[in-house]
Amino acid sequence: MSIPAFTLRAVALSSALPALFVVGLLAVGCSKPAEPSTPATPAANPAAKAAPAVSPAVAARRAADAEKEKARQSAAEMVPVETALVTRGQISAFLSFNSTLETESVVDIYPQTTGQVEALFVEEGKVVKEGEPLLKIDDRELRVDADEANGNYEHLKRNYARTQDLYQRNLINKQDYETQTYQLEQARLRLERAKIRLAYATVRAPFAGVISAREVQVGARVAGGTKVFSMVKLDDLVARVFIPGRYLPIVAENQPAVVTSEFLPNKTFTGWVKRISPVIDPKSGTFKVTVGVRGEKPSDLPPGLFVGVRVITDTRTNAVLIPKRAVIYEGGERYVFAVVNDRAVKKKLTVGFEDPNNVEALAGFEVGTPVIVLGQSGLKDGSLVRSVNAGPTGAAPVAAKPGDAAAPAAKSEKI
Repeated sequence: MSIPAFTLRAVALSSALPALFVVGLLAVGCSKPAEPSTPATPAANPAAKAAPAVSPAVAARRAADAEKEKARQSAAEMVPVETALVTRGQISAFLSFNSTLETESVVDIYPQTTGQVEALFVEEGKVVKEGEPLLKIDDRELRVDADEANGNYEHLKRNYARTQDLYQRNLINKQDYETQTYQLEQARLRLERAKIRLAYATVRAPFAGVISAREVQVGARVAGGTKVFSMVKLDDLVARVFIPGRYLPIVAENQPAVVTSEFLPNKTFTGWVKRISPVIDPKSGTFKVTVGVRGEKPSDLPPGLFVGVRVITDTRTNAVLIPKRAVIYEGGERYVFAVVNDRAVKKKLTVGFEDPNNVEALAGFEVGTPVIVLGQSGLKDGSLVRSVNAGPTGAAPVAAKPGDAAAPAAKSEKI
């Protein structure tokens, strides 16, 4: 049986395939590894495109965004605080007391004639001038008396003119002339008395002040013993304080003082030492000092007002001042947190004079240094802080200067 030729060739090819596969593997294993192909350079490969360049504006914006993010992260780590600046100004030492305002001019007003009240011109609380009418009593009878006295006086004055002419011509004797002169003088005095009584019908203010009480009504009958008004002089107010005897050498007349009251917040009034008692009470060991007080207007300071009185004993005009709110107390010592390069630096405070708003730093603080006045509780030395009230340049607002013309700053020594 004969086999076709194409069949023999297929069988021969199939039997030769395994040998060819083995030879191929050996050839691959013995050949060197192919070197990695290098990318074509632009010169070698003109078709390759260059990487896009970043514009300066975009680069600056990206840098600014990075700085903002860095600042935001730093701010998140900082403790927010409120700061004020160390300043230079005036501060004083003083002795502090509590007292009650009194007036040295208090009067009860009584009429100087008898009659029925016809009109009232003022009420309680009215500020009056000296000589201003307060009340009028029915004066019809008094006017008649005054008119009668005036008529008699004018009649005698005319007769006296004729008598004087006759006397100069020696037609009457001297005794008749003197009698006429005496009668004329008596008529004049009666007229003056009638005018005074008529003037008494109008009750007037004896001095400038305030009506503190009105005691009568229209239609009431009054006499010399009937009190009709009470008046006080508000520009002559005083506060009497009792100072320990050891301070007698440092208190003098006309020494300045400051007067305040809880009932009149944010107001300060000027005062001065008006009188000093030279006697020390052996029971209390104190001496009495009368402090005069003056307001801008009489109604500012009513008598009976409870006030605080500070008698100034010494003043420094060029002191380094720190707000009192910045001071913290630890173990009997005082400290202040200053802000240096965004860090809280704890400094010990050596105190000189002090007042309700400021303390004097005797050493260790420079004018213009920011100090923490709010948020320092629990703060550690060296902590990162940021001032919530700092201006655009990072500086805290300038603290207000202590005191003013009406109220110099002062150191408190509570008695």
